[in-house]
Amino acid sequence: MNLTSYLIFNGEAEKAANFYADVLNGKIENLYRYDSMPPTPEMPVPEACKQMILHCCITFPGGSISVADTLPHDKRDFGNRGHMLTLHCDSITQAEEMYIKLSEGAQKIDCKLGEAFFAKRYGEVVDRYGILWAIMFDAK
Repeated sequence: MNLTSYLIFNGEAEKAANFYADVLNGKIENLYRYDSMPPTPEMPVPEACKQMILHCCITFPGGSISVADTLPHDKRDFGNRGHMLTLHCDSITQAEEMYIKLSEGAQKIDCKLGEAFFAKRYGEVVDRYGILWAIMFDAK
């Protein structure tokens, strides 16, 4: 069994996928745009949306996430930050690097990266796309 987070955007999936691939040293795979989907009367795709991301996967050392765009009639958000992605880093240096990259253009820093009672480094960032990330290094 394998669990993968799937992030749904309102037109920013491609920018977000490129950002996350860069931050996580990953690779974008299986990228499909709405124009590749066979047309159906149940799900018409407006012309302006045909180049939006229907699905893509970002693979990186230690995991993967998938992203897609919704069509205009199906706006979504991340529910008052009810969804958080946690990066369990391999070193303090890596935690600091991830924190700096995810903080670039961030909407909010919920918790500055620092030592915590449960980890050598811990921080929380709401990135430029509204995704809440926890960055952690615990030297167990």
